[in-house]
Amino acid sequence: MSEYSLAPLAQLTCETCKRRKVKCDKLRPCTNCSNAGIQCVAVERARLPRGRSAKKKKRPQEEPGNLSGRVSMLEGVIQSLLDGRAQSSESTFPLPLSLAPSPLPSGDAAQQSAAIDQFVLTGHRAALNSEEDGTLNTLSPRLLQIYTEQVDPILPILQCSALSGLVTQGGWYLQYPADHPAPQALACAISYMTITTLSSVQYLREFNAPRGLLLDKYHSLAQLALDRVDYMNTDDLTVLQAFVLFLISIQAHDQSRRAWTMLSLAVRIAQSLSLDKADPPFTVSALTRQMRQRLWHVISLLDVQASFDRGSPPMLHLDCLRSQVFLAVDFLDFFSGPEDDNLSSPVASLSNPTFIILMAEAQRAFRTLDLSGDTSPFAVGIEMHLRLQTAATFKEKSQEILKNFEPQQVLVHWFFEKIVNVTHAFLQLVAVQPLQRPPGSPFSQDIVHQSTSLSLAVQFLQSLNEMHRNPRIEPFRWYTRLFAPWHALSVAMDQVCDCSDPSLQGYYRSAIAHLYSSLQDLLGDAHQGLLQRPLQRFSLLSETCATQDVMGDLLSEPNLQLY
Repeated sequence: MSEYSLAPLAQLTCETCKRRKVKCDKLRPCTNCSNAGIQCVAVERARLPRGRSAKKKKRPQEEPGNLSGRVSMLEGVIQSLLDGRAQSSESTFPLPLSLAPSPLPSGDAAQQSAAIDQFVLTGHRAALNSEEDGTLNTLSPRLLQIYTEQVDPILPILQCSALSGLVTQGGWYLQYPADHPAPQALACAISYMTITTLSSVQYLREFNAPRGLLLDKYHSLAQLALDRVDYMNTDDLTVLQAFVLFLISIQAHDQSRRAWTMLSLAVRIAQSLSLDKADPPFTVSALTRQMRQRLWHVISLLDVQASFDRGSPPMLHLDCLRSQVFLAVDFLDFFSGPEDDNLSSPVASLSNPTFIILMAEAQRAFRTLDLSGDTSPFAVGIEMHLRLQTAATFKEKSQEILKNFEPQQVLVHWFFEKIVNVTHAFLQLVAVQPLQRPPGSPFSQDIVHQSTSLSLAVQFLQSLNEMHRNPRIEPFRWYTRLFAPWHALSVAMDQVCDCSDPSLQGYYRSAIAHLYSSLQDLLGDAHQGLLQRPLQRFSLLSETCATQDVMGDLLSEPNLQLY
């Protein structure tokens, strides 16, 4: 007989209440059944034991009573864990889903897989070494070379002369030991960034493999490496550099809002490291000071890019770069390639910061023209000439910076010149048609003539399309993909729909339709959402509007003397 058989039976929900799906008070009969005048079918069971008598604990083996015995027990536990790890060394690191090996058919697919392993991954064991040393060797010499040629001139935040240690010297980088996870995270981010800069045609030519495959793999590797170094709580500048490159890589090929959402985290980490201060509250070397300054400029540029890309106010203020001014040196010396790898000399070990300087001027102009703050709507019309002067000042300063450059001979010089022209055209458009307008803004035909806004929008789109479609821009095309021209398309479509001149409307309608089709690859789903209303109006524009050619000066430099 059970030792608890004489205990009182436990009353459960009666069958009738259970069938009717109502709460039962478990009386005999229950209240619900009594009120309903139906038979109550009680449910009882033996009460289960509780407390100490419920279950006898499985007592562990006799614990050692002294300290030496406890130490011996811990040593045995550790040894058993090590033995289990050695048996599972085949799996090394838990591979992300996109990295899991899958069988490929024979023939061309097998050759492509072999090419991938040989040139970049060298198998999964080369990408992810054993768990004991915890290294991530993903940066090949060819990827580093492409990064130096296509990314470093635009984002000169790393000491590329020291990056070769990540490839040729067993993972050595700056003052870090060979097995430190921070340089490994940087190597993964560089590899991921490099692959995002290549087109599908380039990647087939370089690696004889599809771009999308390694794009997914290096994204997973970079994410894994950043998680290992706890990038959210880092105090390491190298980790923040890797995280910023990771964000730019996502933005360059993924048109979702992931990078936009994560940018605020990068800003907060940078501020926690005092990157926004020219003199941090701790001692830094000359090289570190330069790297911190450049990284803050890039983060500030990403803030402007996110503001433009999403049509949202910037996170940083107008004076965010006021304390971060570059020294007046001859930056043309950078392009000759440093011979001295002295870490105490930033000029000798870092790349040319000309692009960052140009974009710093563009950032100041963009933030000055931003109306998302507490701008009085009544002052906008009065200050219109100052807004246009802001765009003109950017052009003058940029031309002064580029005065000794040779765009016909040096590809990167040509790219800088084109970027300045496109940026100037965009700033002119933002001066008369801002992204953010305060309530009751007087921007109308009373201040800016309709043809002026229309002409500026089309000129910007034509400049961007000309640069984006030029074969010379191929190494730097990834940068133009960061800036979707949704605002200019929105202004152009709205203005052409409101145009009262049939011949002018017909000409610009044809031009805008061509530009919209040509720049489609720069627009994501979010940008299409921002363009939904003007695109609907534009699509409803009469197909019978005049299409005859008008005088060539319609697309010439508009008259910006508005007063």
